[in-house]
Formats: sequence, C-alpha cells, structure tokens
Amino acid sequence: MINAFALISLVSFIICLTLGIIVYLKKVKYVFDNSLGKMFVLLCFSLALCWASIEFGYRSTDEFSIAYFWLKINVAWYIVISFLMHFTLIFTENSKLLRNKLTYVIIYGPALIFILIDTTTNLLVTEPVKETWGWTYGIPKYPLVHTISSTWAAFAAVFCLYMCLEYYLSQHNTIKKKRAEYVMLGLLIPVGISFNTEWLFPVAGIKSPELFVPATTIYLIIIGYSIWAYGKTDKKKQYAEIKIKVDDLTQKELHNSYF
Repeated sequence: MINAFALISLVSFIICLTLGIIVYLKKVKYVFDNSLGKMFVLLCFSLALCWASIEFGYRSTDEFSIAYFWLKINVAWYIVISFLMHFTLIFTENSKLLRNKLTYVIIYGPALIFILIDTTTNLLVTEPVKETWGWTYGIPKYPLVHTISSTWAAFAAVFCLYMCLEYYLSQHNTIKKKRAEYVMLGLLIPVGISFNTEWLFPVAGIKSPELFVPATTIYLIIIGYSIWAYGKTDKKKQYAEIKIKVDDLTQKELHNSYF
C-alpha cells in the first residue's frame, strides 16, 4: 500500500504536469515571445519529471534495489533550482542581468557540476536509507560536497526572495506590485518548510521527510494564479488606456474637421 508521503509526491507530480500543460496551451503556444510563460512551464515540467515522479518512485517501494535505482537517477533536481532563479530574473524584469552571458554560467554552472558529481560519485548522496515515511537518500560520511550543494540551493532561494522583495518595493504599477506580492509570499512556503526539514530539524536530531516538492507545488499554483488573474486585469487596463487614447484622437480629428 502506498504511504501518505509517496501519495503527496504523486499528487505534486500530477498538479505540476497539469499546470505546465495548461499554461503552455493558454500562454505559450500561441505567443512566441513569452519568456515568462516558457520558463514557468519549464519549472513545472522539471519539478514534475525530475523530482516529484522520482521521489514517488523511491518512497512507494519496499525493495532496496528499486529505491536504489530511483535515487541513482535522481540527479537532475539541481536544474529545478536553476530554473527557479532564471524565472525570478524574468519575472522581476531584470533585463540587465539577463543580457549578460555570465549570468547563465552562474545560474546553470553549479547545477551541471553537481549533476556530474552526483552521476559519477557518492560525494553528494549514498545508498538509500529506510525511514518510517519510506526510503530517502543517505548523507556521506564526509559531507563537504553535500553541504556545498545544500548551501548553494539555500543561497538560490534567498537570492530569489531578495529579487522579488526589491522588485515589489520598487514597483509603482499596482497590478505588478500585487503580482509580486503573491510570488514573494508564495516563495516563503518552500523556503520556510525546507529550512525546517533540511536544516533545523536535522540539527535538533528530529527526523522528517523532505517536503520541498509539495511546498514548491503550492508555490507554482500561487504563481499560476497571480499571472493568470492579474495578467487579465493588466490587459483590461491596457485596453482601457488604448481606448481612451483612440477616443481622444477621434474627438480631436472631428474637432479639426469642423474648424
């Protein structure tokens, strides 16, 4: 029988995959230059396929060999963190950093290095360990590289929070400010939960399952809602402004024609 935490991973997989497909069909497929939508879809698909599905695989089995297989292919989750940073830069309209090629090296370089290390060595994780909530990864005896990767992920999360906060405080556009508020508050969910389950609880000697996947799924739902709801409002506002300008021009033309 599937345990509750494996079921949570499965539900997260289904939600992320569905959300990515919906946004692709509604926002990306028919709009070629939609970088925010494209990155959101990549974020949804990567979390679903590179993390949630694999987490479900090793949590739902009782066999060591099957859990070992799933954990060995669980090497691409680092790219989810990179996509999150990339999405944040696009969302906060940081065009200066996005035009700099070094930015992409900083965003994606560490993830690719960690994927290579995780694929070829046991420096990041070791053999699976059985817990009450299912199998989980083992931490190496000398966890230096594991600590570096965890620190990088934590720094990425703090960076995203900082960028969203800065964008929120600098915005004068009411709609963009409200959208930034949703994204920023949503990001606090995976950051806060991961801080507890990945750092605070282990330091205190408390064992707990990793909850980054469901927490980030909630974050993506909030992002999807904010972009969808306030995107429509923004378009209505733009349409109203254009209509006012057209009406003004029409009135001026009519006025000039009479005189």
